[in-house]
Amino acid sequence: MTNEELLVRISNGDEAALTKLCLVNTGLVKNRAWSIARQYHCLRQNQYGALSDYAKEMLSELESVGRLALVECVRTGGYDAGKGRFTTYVTPFLDGAMRRHLECSLGTLSLDRDSMGLVRKAQKRYHQKGESVEQISQALGISFPTAARAVAYPTHFFSVYDLQDPEEDGDILERLTPGWLSESPEETVIRSLTMECLREEFLQLSKKDQEILGRCFGVYGHPKSDLREIAIRSRTKESGVEKAKDQAIKRLRDRCLDSLAWKLRRARRMVDRAVPTEVKIPLHSV
Repeated sequence: MTNEELLVRISNGDEAALTKLCLVNTGLVKNRAWSIARQYHCLRQNQYGALSDYAKEMLSELESVGRLALVECVRTGGYDAGKGRFTTYVTPFLDGAMRRHLECSLGTLSLDRDSMGLVRKAQKRYHQKGESVEQISQALGISFPTAARAVAYPTHFFSVYDLQDPEEDGDILERLTPGWLSESPEETVIRSLTMECLREEFLQLSKKDQEILGRCFGVYGHPKSDLREIAIRSRTKESGVEKAKDQAIKRLRDRCLDSLAWKLRRARRMVDRAVPTEVKIPLHSV
């Protein structure tokens, strides 16, 4: 069954057809993830020639982002079969979502959209076409120092696994976060209750608040989006989105303040301040 036939079934309310469509396009999503990763020079290898843990983790994240973008394209219903194939229509959306994901990661956070575009053009000429920095500066009409900075700019983020030599044993996270992984039973329970409470109260917010907070922070099934994209979707200004986000956060915080989880957190902080570290007592005995 073709994509177009599945889309007709989806429009008629067949949810199983959406699952089938995602499975049919698994190869497309994987190919686009590899393509975007290659453009950003993220396909790093370990000493044995295989993909590093960083590269595997990054590809997995890009594929997840791509699947969400695919579903979103289907849900919005903007595809017109008379203007071409579905794969042609959806590919720019997949690429855009994956690029935004990488550009919001460590190493590219400080660049605006135009500067990031210049970096991509310069690095493509340098790494794929083999042009020199001088040739790049002439071709793009920029100064030599600007071209050199663009070529050298780190366009990939680093995984915690890059901090560990491939031959070292053990989990790097255990060494980096000993406090988190060895927290007391009380702290574990409070953390779990807090996250559950936060989710429950989030789902009680209005659909508008859920959409804004979900997209701003990329949580609870919402793809992470920048203010500009959210503003376009909500047909308002970016300043309006920022104000709405702050108001939604306040409403969510107010809803959580009287919950059991937040009362336990406050009690725990009071115990931490009142009792010296060497004689702290379990929260359940207070």
